[in-house]
Amino acid sequence: MIPWIKKYAPKNSAEIINQTEAIQKIKTFILKYPNVPKRALLLYGPPGVGKTSSVYAIARELNYEVVEMNASDVRSARKIHQILDEAMKSRPFFYKGRIILIDEVDGMVGKEDMGGLGAIINIIKNSRWPVILTANDPWDPRFRKIREVCNLIEFKRLSTIDIYKALKRIAAKENLQVDDAVLRALADRAQGDLRSAINDLQTLAELGRPITIKDLEILGYREREKTIFQAMGQMFKATTILGATLPFSEIDMSPTEIVPWIEENIPNEYENLEEIYEAYIWMSNADKFYSRIFRRQYWSLLRYYTVLMYAGVALSKKKRYRKFTRYKMPEYVKKLAQTKNLREQLNKIAQELKEKLHGSTKRIREIYLNTLILFLKNRPDLGKRYARILGLKQPQIEYLLEAVKRL
Repeated sequence: MIPWIKKYAPKNSAEIINQTEAIQKIKTFILKYPNVPKRALLLYGPPGVGKTSSVYAIARELNYEVVEMNASDVRSARKIHQILDEAMKSRPFFYKGRIILIDEVDGMVGKEDMGGLGAIINIIKNSRWPVILTANDPWDPRFRKIREVCNLIEFKRLSTIDIYKALKRIAAKENLQVDDAVLRALADRAQGDLRSAINDLQTLAELGRPITIKDLEILGYREREKTIFQAMGQMFKATTILGATLPFSEIDMSPTEIVPWIEENIPNEYENLEEIYEAYIWMSNADKFYSRIFRRQYWSLLRYYTVLMYAGVALSKKKRYRKFTRYKMPEYVKKLAQTKNLREQLNKIAQELKEKLHGSTKRIREIYLNTLILFLKNRPDLGKRYARILGLKQPQIEYLLEAVKRL
């Protein structure tokens, strides 16, 4: 089934909702390029207000080709140049011009970024074609150099009535039997995000029957900051691929961080051994797929990894469980929380011992302090002697003795 956000994407700029000023500025920039003050645009605004779809709609009107790269999937300078170097230099065969679109650029600002922002600035400075970036929040201090080479264009948050009208048009085209109250409720809970409202409507449409206000319970309440517990609950209860994958789109955790949460709670949610087995098989398949992505650096395939994991687990059940499930934190995460103070104290001791032992903090932790913890846990008398040899003070020794008892 085609996602409705693609099926009903605007065909031209006239179909973009409530962004007239932004659309005009984008068109002017493209038509005047390269005779513009700054060589790129940075479109910013909340999710689901039409930033990316506007670029495609305008390109269609002007007969321009769009070459898109999602910055959240591609972080290294080498990969960015690999994808965009040819596009920024060559001419398209069947189009009047080309737009280089770098989507979700704020997704790459982090410790994983390997020269990516510098590579983007280099693309902007050297491209023969207009470059357009999109971001939800462009004001991060690390974006300073990007802002210096871009004109910023704001996309406004959509009103509830704007979203309601869009949903009503889609419902009519799909011949949906849906209460008007449902459309108004979807528009209200979307909080200005048209994309999420359309996704929710499509999820409800997959029920294959008239949609009533009671059916909104299937979705759960859409919050901007959803907790991992809420997302897992919605995934485990989902009966469609879309319903299983959507809840995690608003979780501020990477898919690999979410894995142990799902693994921990599969036997907590499912009661049938066959379902549990099937769910873990899907987790295993997803893990194999991720290892291939990582090994070959095909980060654009990451979205399929998450579908394998979330939808595979959700659709392993034979029927939807109606029970309330209390989801658990993974044991290793719980352990990390419980030992936070101990780990901080050990890091402090390692720093103090660096000069005396002439080694790195990491080496001291791995060799000397791990040995100390083993002694204190299994042979406290020997551990205390070893601690004194290392030069630990009595309060430190007493703290470590108490801490290892709780491990």
